[in-house]
Amino acid sequence: MFPTRFSIALAALPLLFVAGAHAAPQSKSAAATAKLAAAATPMSVQALEALYSGKTWKWKTGGGYFSPERHRFTGWSEKGDVWSYGKGRWKASFGGKVCMQVVWHYQTGYGNNSTCFLHREKDGVIYQKPALGGEWYVFRHNPMRPGDEARKFVSGDRVGKNVARLEAAR
Repeated sequence: MFPTRFSIALAALPLLFVAGAHAAPQSKSAAATAKLAAAATPMSVQALEALYSGKTWKWKTGGGYFSPERHRFTGWSEKGDVWSYGKGRWKASFGGKVCMQVVWHYQTGYGNNSTCFLHREKDGVIYQKPALGGEWYVFRHNPMRPGDEARKFVSGDRVGKNVARLEAAR
């Protein structure tokens, strides 16, 4: 569900869907999660740094690494013959926001992309949503559950070799 949306957003696809006046109504489950997120507190910069820094977010078709060194971000995505790699920066900021500003490279060119996510926390439960559009969902339960997106965060750089390989192929 979410990793695909995240990798698509990071791959800088030209289409961005933002809910408009004719958007589908929110499900009861999504509305309940949104209500819980609204009652939660935006995460601090320090908490976001601890959550992201030095970790790779594994996606179905790639991943993104949030380096603690000068807040560098590197990512890659590959499915069949279609691939991209990106280099840029990430930043945690006031209000529970994490943003990645990345230049994505493809076989035929490149493009700039900025993607941000909002984070709120209450009683150890972390809620997350894309800053533009999208719905709140539970990023990490307390205690953590098998399907939590936070489980896809692993220590260390798990993308560097693939970025270097794709960069050399370009």
